[in-house]
Amino acid sequence: MFRSAIQEKRSMHIVNQVRQAIMSGKLQPGHRLPSEKELLLQFGVSKHTLREALRALESMGFVEIRQGAGGGPVICEIDMENTRDMIASFLYFKNVSVPHLCEVRKIFEPYLARLAAERCTPEDIDHLKSMTETYRKSLKRKKTAVRDEVGFHVMLAKASGNPVMILILDFVNNLLTDLKGHLKPGIDFSEKVLAAHECILEAIETRDGQEAADRMYRHICEVEEGLAELLRNDEELAVS
Repeated sequence: MFRSAIQEKRSMHIVNQVRQAIMSGKLQPGHRLPSEKELLLQFGVSKHTLREALRALESMGFVEIRQGAGGGPVICEIDMENTRDMIASFLYFKNVSVPHLCEVRKIFEPYLARLAAERCTPEDIDHLKSMTETYRKSLKRKKTAVRDEVGFHVMLAKASGNPVMILILDFVNNLLTDLKGHLKPGIDFSEKVLAAHECILEAIETRDGQEAADRMYRHICEVEEGLAELLRNDEELAVS
């Protein structure tokens, strides 16, 4: 299955070969890699280089290295959390801002709201209603519920059935969750979010795609303005 790794950056060539075998379907989740002895022969590398490559694959979420008898590297299914963490690591040094995130949301989420009005099943709509009701109850107890705010948007992405949309919106909204956790918006902010969600849900339920898209766009603009103001206040406090 594998060939000798070339001299330069041998561990990365091992990583790339294993990744390619996974992507091509030659290795499936649950499959065990050959024994260490066999891998050393196939790759033509030292134990140190092989173990370095396996640690890298494990950190990427491609393999799980199991201990004990019958252990060794086993292929894992890449889940949303691992993927999100890898993208977050890449973007960590890119100075991602609120306008950056909201620009992506303005492109995708009005379309998702329109799609939801066309495709959402009665069960999907009931789920959105339940999430909105849970959010409303939290606010009545004067508790903000960032996860419920974000969950509404993630649910719309999932209802699309498009895995690319789901990944993008899951990642963007999780960054917003972290940001809100830092800024701690007040009840007033959350009440505006709830009112917007109810308006969007109403348009989805009546199957008015254009109205759902328009309301979603306005909602994202309002959130962007609210978070920008909170950031300005936070920066002013930091320098005062």
